[in-house]
Amino acid sequence: MSIPEAEPPALKFEEALSRLEAVVARLEGGDLPLEDALSLFEEGVRLTRLCTARLEEAERKVSLLLRDEQGALREVPFGEAEEEAEEDE
Repeated sequence: MSIPEAEPPALKFEEALSRLEAVVARLEGGDLPLEDALSLFEEGVRLTRLCTARLEEAERKVSLLLRDEQGALREVPFGEAEEEAEEDE
């Protein structure tokens, strides 16, 4: 049985996550020859790194522009914006 090659870098996050879930399920099954299990494990590591990188990139992009007391716009990370909104109430 052949193991598919690594996913291309253009793979969408949802596709990579879905493939990673399938890889984990196959590995958890435990009925693979060692070579296939190692190949799947390597693919899982690559997919994990891809997903992590995509999540970190998205986290950097998710920010809100807020006006400070002087009316100037400033960029605030998403979590901090929620905290500031709660403090203003």
